[in-house]
Amino acid sequence: MKKSSKIISALSIVLGVFCMISCKSSMVAGSQEAESLENTKKIFRMVNKNMNGMFISSTNENNPVLLFISGGPGVPEVWLNEAYAKEYPNELSKYFTVCWWDYLGEGLSYDSKIKPQEITLERLASDAHEVADYLKTTYKKQKIYLMAHSSGTNLGFYLAQTNKNDFYCYFAMGQDHNDQNRRYEEGYYFMKKVFEEKGDKKSLEKMNKLVTVLEDGTFKINNPEKIGKDWEEILLLAGCATTRQMKSDYKDIFKKQMSCKCYTFGERINFWKGKSLLGKSEYRKYRINPSVPCVIPVHFLSGYYDYTTPITLSKELYQTIEAPEKSFYTFHNSAHSPLWEENKLVIEAMLKHVR
Repeated sequence: MKKSSKIISALSIVLGVFCMISCKSSMVAGSQEAESLENTKKIFRMVNKNMNGMFISSTNENNPVLLFISGGPGVPEVWLNEAYAKEYPNELSKYFTVCWWDYLGEGLSYDSKIKPQEITLERLASDAHEVADYLKTTYKKQKIYLMAHSSGTNLGFYLAQTNKNDFYCYFAMGQDHNDQNRRYEEGYYFMKKVFEEKGDKKSLEKMNKLVTVLEDGTFKINNPEKIGKDWEEILLLAGCATTRQMKSDYKDIFKKQMSCKCYTFGERINFWKGKSLLGKSEYRKYRINPSVPCVIPVHFLSGYYDYTTPITLSKELYQTIEAPEKSFYTFHNSAHSPLWEENKLVIEAMLKHVR
């Protein structure tokens, strides 16, 4: 019965997608209260000739302003504040006026007319400048703060290397690394210990089918083109994925996102269409260049159990980069999302660097 229910639910979503394909975007510039998110407005405005959507969350608009760049790419994260309000309450808006920006092609900013090749690093960097300028003007700030998560850290890090006029500093949560193959190698050895300590032979066997470790220690991915989905399952089994407690992307991400009221039904459909669009984009191919010095302070925020973007690689990157100031914070009860998993400790760390 459970399997049948899943299939029926999936078919319903697919039908919904097909029904929405021919619908034109109804976005118009303006603002409205965001349903089911306290102290949050949903805003639409033109950014470089494309309509962008964003959520602004704040309990006091005199607070410092923070621009948040989501991961994925193409996976906005404001809905987590609604879906996980009880499990992982996020109090960031008590200390910052937070702009949860749905950048070009994702979430609120999805448009069927946008082509994957239009979404480049340079275009997103230009858009980020326009959004930052809007926030500085609106809230009368000389500069704002920058935070990025997961694959969004590719753009975030680039902005930290190139834009000192808009941002005071950059908070990197789950900073991505330019060597994607090593992501699997680092994860393998960490999760091997996790499974061995738990006596979880079944999960260990699943992981060992995906990779080969030769006698000389050489690490090899058996099927590089198809490992992504299977590796995500291993991360979930080890408690090393989005959160330590998350066990199913379908139940804990897809179903919860499709139930959130901060996005309308059509916007929820566009959320997943945007994820597909960004997955084909030019930006998706970009990887950071750590040899270029950062022009603003950089502060890493990493979960000890994060092997989506392995903490070991984030630490390695941290050691090599140049920045006017830098610091590294480890959150020992977190995987990939310490802002939610250990919210108070993350905010405490961030406030140390607020002017």
